[in-house]
Amino acid sequence: MKIKKLFNPPAIFYLSGFFLTFLETVYHLSGKSLCRTEGCKIVESFVKGGEIILLVSGIFLFGILFFLSLGFEKLRKLKIEEIILSVALAVEGYLVGFQSFFINEFCLFCIIIFGILFISAVTRLFQGKKELIVALLACVCVFFATYLVNSQIGYITSSKYVLVFSKDCPHCEEIIQFCKLHSISVKTVEAQKVSGTLKSLGIESVPVLFCNEGAEKKFIIGTDNIKGYLLAKNLSNQKSDGTCPIFEPENCR
Repeated sequence: MKIKKLFNPPAIFYLSGFFLTFLETVYHLSGKSLCRTEGCKIVESFVKGGEIILLVSGIFLFGILFFLSLGFEKLRKLKIEEIILSVALAVEGYLVGFQSFFINEFCLFCIIIFGILFISAVTRLFQGKKELIVALLACVCVFFATYLVNSQIGYITSSKYVLVFSKDCPHCEEIIQFCKLHSISVKTVEAQKVSGTLKSLGIESVPVLFCNEGAEKKFIIGTDNIKGYLLAKNLSNQKSDGTCPIFEPENCR
């Protein structure tokens, strides 16, 4: 087998993908990661069985694709490489679509892997593998299909109070004005942006107040419940403890 044939562009791409996923697996087992973006952590939290499942699958995927790309005549006639690459691209189309339309966060490592597979498919297409047009179309179709069934699992910030509201909800507006009146700092998030999260928690109405109290996290639902909770917390924080700071007497309580 000629060196030129052995190290064709797709084979180099597959080999780089193999080493990249293998290295990330080693890092993952040691509690580290090549991907330092917040999106990587968020995406991992949605994978059943953890990130290790995707990493091991990636190692096998790129290992098999590299072997098939070496140019063995019998394997080439069966078009196994094209079939596996098509399936992999369809799966990547879903994963990228999930990040784009569901959680609105991106895993840099996932995007790189997608890029390797996409470029490999385009390269094979220019080498005469016309059946890969179907693979690329399948990837694009699956990507946009995730948009059609979009139920966003948005990221709720780690602020002390986060109010999930709807623009057409008068009760939500009442809570917002209530917080302004009592000078209570509350971050707001539209319900549409976190609809997936709300559904997973069995919450079907707004307003909803997310309370981050350190070790405890609470969801308060309904206008009266939210008002009562915020008033109780606000009053307890304003109670006098009969002390005055020595160097800041204006802050006596």
